[in-house]
Amino acid sequence: MKNTITIVVVAAIVATSAGFLGFSFASNQSSPNQPLITSAMMNGHIQLVVTDSDGQIKAYRQTDNAITTKAENCVAKILFKGPSSGTGNGCTGALNSPFTYIAVGTGTGSESNTNTELGTELATSGLTRALATTVTITNSTTGGTGSSAASVLVSKAFSVSGTQSITEAGLFNETAASGTDAMFARKVFSAVSVANGDTLTVQWTINIGNTTSFN
Repeated sequence: MKNTITIVVVAAIVATSAGFLGFSFASNQSSPNQPLITSAMMNGHIQLVVTDSDGQIKAYRQTDNAITTKAENCVAKILFKGPSSGTGNGCTGALNSPFTYIAVGTGTGSESNTNTELGTELATSGLTRALATTVTITNSTTGGTGSSAASVLVSKAFSVSGTQSITEAGLFNETAASGTDAMFARKVFSAVSVANGDTLTVQWTINIGNTTSFN
């Protein structure tokens, strides 16, 4: 009888211990982490204003634009110091200059995120690619899924010295086309006519985060 009781008690202890052990193991299992929701998308907005020698507005354009694949690759390289070589739409060169060089042209082919240069970049009539001024940098205040985005506004006023019909603009990281320059953004628009004595002001806003990608 005593042996029977002892066996029952031992069995109960073992069963209870197994239950606790099972609970212990279960409580230490890692459940999948919830995804960290962030938004690092970029888009651009361009504004062009043509004024005459008296400051009167002759033409005005504003529109959103695509950010190029090469730009995204260059941003990754700048942030994390990647290798200097690349293929396809990869980013090459030292990237010592910011994307604050504005160029205009007369190309009419549709913009695409795979573009790496303007269709027909101008280098005459006072419209040669040039360094723009960084007017403002606005910080994001909420980040992630919040409602604000960081933004950068750059601007360049070209003093026009000849007659041209401008149909495209691009944002670059070098003062002239070369094997290592990169185009951050491009936009094609209905023709903007400029003449000697006019001023063409191009303003580019790049939004980073909490925005819709154009790619």
